[in-house]
Amino acid sequence: MEEIQSQSENYRSSSSSASSPASRVPSSNFFYLRKPGALRQPISFEDSPEWETDADVRMEEGVDQDSINMATTPASPSLSKLNSGSLPSPPIPETASSSVRKIAGACVVWKDLTVTIKGKRKYSDKVIKSSSGLALPGTMTVIMGPARSGKSTLLRAIAGRLHHSAKVYGEVFVNGTKSPMPYGSYGFVERETTLIGALTVREFLYYSALLQLPGFFCQKKNVVEDAIHAMSLTDYANKLIGGHCFMKGLPRGERRRVNIARELVMRPHVLFIDEPLYHLDSVSALLMMVTLKKLASTGCTLIFTLYQSSTEVFGLFDRICLLSNGNTLFFGETLACLQVRL
Repeated sequence: MEEIQSQSENYRSSSSSASSPASRVPSSNFFYLRKPGALRQPISFEDSPEWETDADVRMEEGVDQDSINMATTPASPSLSKLNSGSLPSPPIPETASSSVRKIAGACVVWKDLTVTIKGKRKYSDKVIKSSSGLALPGTMTVIMGPARSGKSTLLRAIAGRLHHSAKVYGEVFVNGTKSPMPYGSYGFVERETTLIGALTVREFLYYSALLQLPGFFCQKKNVVEDAIHAMSLTDYANKLIGGHCFMKGLPRGERRRVNIARELVMRPHVLFIDEPLYHLDSVSALLMMVTLKKLASTGCTLIFTLYQSSTEVFGLFDRICLLSNGNTLFFGETLACLQVRL
C-alpha cells in the first residue's frame, strides 16, 4: 500500500508540474512552426498555442464601456472556470456571422476608346475602334466576341494595364472622374496565373494578404476568410493547391476561384477578369458564374471577357458588349441583344 501511495503522489506531482503555466509557455520561435509529427499537414491558424495570461480586465463603475483598465492580478476563479468550460460562453450575435459585407462599387464609363498596337494586325494597327460603354455597381458586364476580336485588349485598356507600346485614344471615367484607378481600388485576374502548389488555399490567400495589405494579423485573417466565403471555397480551404511534381491538386474550377479570391483580398471596387470560364466544363462554368453573380450582388462592379457561353450562363449577364474585328457591334442590356438583328 505504501508503494502504491508513493507512486500515486509521484504521478500527481508530475502531472501538476506539466500542467503549470510556466511549463506550457512555448519558445520564442513558435510562430509559423508546425507541430511535431505533423510535417505533412498544412499550417493552419489554429497551430499557434493558447496563451494563458494573468491579466484580468476590470471595469470601473461610472466609466464608459470603452475605457478598460488592465490590471496584472492573479487569475480569478471565474476566469479559470470560463477557460475550463464549466461556465457557458457568452452568446454570439447571429447578425455578426450571417451579415453580408457590402462593397462600394464604382461606375466605369469608356467613350470612343481606340487602341493601336503596331504589328498586332496585318491589315491595320487598330485593335479597338471607337468603343463606348459603361459598367454600373452591382452588375456584371461581359465583353464577348470571337477569337482575335480585341476582347482582352479592350479589358486591359479600360483597366489601364496595356503595354507601353500601345497607344490609347479616348476617355475612361471612374465615378465621373477622368483619372487612373489607384492601387487597391481594382483587381485584375489574368487568364493564366501561377499558384503555389505547396500551400493550402487558406495559406496562399493569407500569404497574398501579408504582401499586399497593411494592418494586424487578426484584420488580415478576417479579410482572407471573407474572400474564401465569397468564392465558395470553404470546403477546399485546408486542401493543398497542388498541380506540380505529379501532385494531385485542386480541380480547374476551384483553381480559378482561388485566382479570383486572391484579388478579392484587396477588397476592390471594380474587378476585371480575363476569361473566367477558361478551360472549364459546362457545370463548372455555371457554378462559377453563379458565384460571380452573388459577388456582384454585394455591390462590386464586375467586367470580364468571354468567348462563348451557354443559355443559362447568358441569362445571368446584365450588360453585354459584342466585338468583331475591333468594332463594337452592340452594347446594352442582355435581353435587348436578343431582339436586335446584327
